Amino acid sequence: MSILVELLKASEGLEKKIPVIDLDGSKIGEVPLPRVFYAPLREDLVWRAFIHLQTHKLQPKGAFKGSGHKYSVESWGAGYGMARISRIKASGTGKAQAGGMVPSAVGGRPTHPPTPEKKIYKELNRKEKKMALITAIAFTGVLDAVAKRGHRIPENISLPIVVNEKIESIARTRELREFLEKIGLKEELERCKEKKIRAGKGKKRGRRYKRRTGPLIVVLGDLGISEAAENIPGVDVVNLKDLSVLHLAPGAKPGRLTIYSVNAFEKIDEVLLGGLK
Repeated sequence: MSILVELLKASEGLEKKIPVIDLDGSKIGEVPLPRVFYAPLREDLVWRAFIHLQTHKLQPKGAFKGSGHKYSVESWGAGYGMARISRIKASGTGKAQAGGMVPSAVGGRPTHPPTPEKKIYKELNRKEKKMALITAIAFTGVLDAVAKRGHRIPENISLPIVVNEKIESIARTRELREFLEKIGLKEELERCKEKKIRAGKGKKRGRRYKRRTGPLIVVLGDLGISEAAENIPGVDVVNLKDLSVLHLAPGAKPGRLTIYSVNAFEKIDEVLLGGLK
């Protein structure tokens, strides 16, 4: 039995209402909970989809085919009291009689180099991808799953968080930060400000610091909010039609703290379930 069938059976006869809050943090109404939030919580499905979708951003790479083959070489063979590796025949180069071409020689060809023909793009079934996305959305409405990721959630707020459509028109960083603090996410923003020095060679390659992942804002139309969120560490904005498991489950761990505009919240079933009745 597919997850979609289980979803429909689980949502039959349920009329749960979710409060809608205004930009000042006050409750202004209610909206029915979409059916996707009744989906079974399958962490294994989200993990598999995340790993596969992550490979879609990788770029093939490989060594130059002629690397280490610049000189003409020949082995002298035995009887000279020297190693029988291939030696450069060219004279007047400063490298004559030196080892060449073989991997053990300085300037020789690389050993087992990466090849651009390697298949790094992992295919994912269309239905499996949709089921994983539905499951990842369902996790955003589970308090325990969101808290397990380390998000700081205020006690007076219910999940999922649904906000008036005016949030899509916020164009200033200060206004968006003030709104997030009004609904009780000040501690969450402070958590995302903290920087950690990366372990490993990445420190020397332009990615010295790491930051935590914060709230995700899902909108139906971007009227300026993406620019407002650019300078708030940890906060991301995504259009509903572009929503992916990569947004909802960073690090393959579902349960990201997600804020929905009421316009996007009401369209979730239509976008994901389509004509399913």
